[in-house]
Order: sequence, then C-alpha cells, then structure tokens
Amino acid sequence: MTRPEFSGIRDLTFSGWIRKNLPDSSTGTLVSDLDFIIYNYKTKNILLLEIKTHNANLKKWQQDIFNLLDEFLKNGVKSPYNYLGFYVIKFENNFFDDGKVYLNNKESSEKEIMEKLSI
Repeated sequence: MTRPEFSGIRDLTFSGWIRKNLPDSSTGTLVSDLDFIIYNYKTKNILLLEIKTHNANLKKWQQDIFNLLDEFLKNGVKSPYNYLGFYVIKFENNFFDDGKVYLNNKESSEKEIMEKLSI
C-alpha cells in the first residue's frame, strides 16, 4: 500500500512567490504544475499524470507544454527506462463516485484507470 500524503491541503506559498517574482506571460514565460509522476523502480516504467476536475480541460498553452514534455521524453529516454506516456484524467466533478471520468478524452472506468496506472 502507498503511504498516506503528508497533507491533504496544498500549500500555495511557493506558487504565490512564482507569480510575484518570475516574469509573467507577456514575456513568454508560462508556468504549470504537474500532478503526478508514477514510477516503478523495479520495472523502470514511468508515466506522467495531470488531473482535471469539474470537467475542466487543459488550457491550450498547458496542453502545448505537456505535449512538448511528452515528445522530449519519448525521444530522449534511454534503456533500461520505459517512458509510458503522458496521461490526463478528467473528472466530470471531483472523483469516480460523482460523475463520469475520462482518461485522455476517453470515458473510462475506475478499474480501467487503475490498470493503466499500475505500472
């Protein structure tokens, strides 16, 4: 079993610092967080995961950044590591039990997503 999170509340202090101190989008600087990196040290499999709730989509600029990251990793990861791709889970509301869920824009079940992410 995976150990519990240290906190269910995300501290936004550093996010605020970034917004205050780094160049803004008018300079070309875009900043996005990434929700999860799933890595199996035994199989050397790794994948990236972004979560969206309330039926939200990635913003165009965010999709562009993640597409670039995905392309870089597909082209640059060397054996024995296996890059399995970039995934977006979109919940219609907040979770599996209160609406539909999509994995890379395909409606999926909790079981299908669990199988895909169990690397």
